[in-house]
Amino acid sequence: MKNLNNNTLTFYLLEGLPLKKLFSYCVIPATAIFSLYFVQPSFTASANDVKLIYKDTCELCHGSDGKGSEAGKQFGVPDFSDPDYQRSRTDEDMKESMTKGTKNPNYVPLGDLGVDLSHLDELVQIVRGFSK
Repeated sequence: MKNLNNNTLTFYLLEGLPLKKLFSYCVIPATAIFSLYFVQPSFTASANDVKLIYKDTCELCHGSDGKGSEAGKQFGVPDFSDPDYQRSRTDEDMKESMTKGTKNPNYVPLGDLGVDLSHLDELVQIVRGFSK
């Protein structure tokens, strides 16, 4: 490959010589490097991602149906499918329990488990869905 200096670039641009090559050799790699180093990827959780968070971090004790697994019942987890439980808790109460913990010493706050706390509203909706 030729060395590209100012004279060569000017020649390519003026003569209309292989701009495809110039584009391929310069612009595409520069864009890739810029993207890798300067652009932070942003991800939004889909409904399936939040369900996966529940499955991976909550289901062991709370069960797939929200009624509590056998192990969870031994630790005194609430039955999310119980309408009385649902009425007794606001969304904010649930989010506070998820982030700060509960009176139950066996409960580990979600942040301590590495869960992205930006999905609390969606997790509350999953818990609310067990009583329907």
